[in-house]
Amino acid sequence: MESESNLSAEAGDDAWIFGDAIAAGEGYVDESSVLRDRAIVCGHAYVSKGAEMSGDSRAEDDAYIRGARLSRCARASGNSMILQSTDTQVSPILTGSCVVYGKVIGDIMLAGTVVVISGEEIINDSLDTLSIDERGRTILRDPSRDELVPHRPQEQQRKPRHQGRDR
Repeated sequence: MESESNLSAEAGDDAWIFGDAIAAGEGYVDESSVLRDRAIVCGHAYVSKGAEMSGDSRAEDDAYIRGARLSRCARASGNSMILQSTDTQVSPILTGSCVVYGKVIGDIMLAGTVVVISGEEIINDSLDTLSIDERGRTILRDPSRDELVPHRPQEQQRKPRHQGRDR
């Protein structure tokens, strides 16, 4: 950490910088976020809401990382936003040598050498994971989503039977 102004010192905030990780310039880490290994936050980048950065990942320029996981050589640059979905509370996962300049929001896994250019938005608020790598896009579904379970209506209250016919 370059200075105390790079890491939250708020009471109850568990933000932490481990190992050889660095927060420099006006980069800021708070709200239980963690930097590990050789991860770097620099420029005016902001890492928050339990985000995790590890390996040689990097958040630079004016990048905003909220709740996401970046590993290996993943990079957030320019005005990028890598955000947890406010609807599903699921966060993106970036790994490999992917680079984001645009927006990535929700249950998305970027891997390999994928590039999200400035102005491009990839948003997934569905119950499935959108996986993108150099081979293309695919959906990863939890097998339980394909199981059909009979719907049991609420038991109707039994009406007392009358002797004879109702008129």
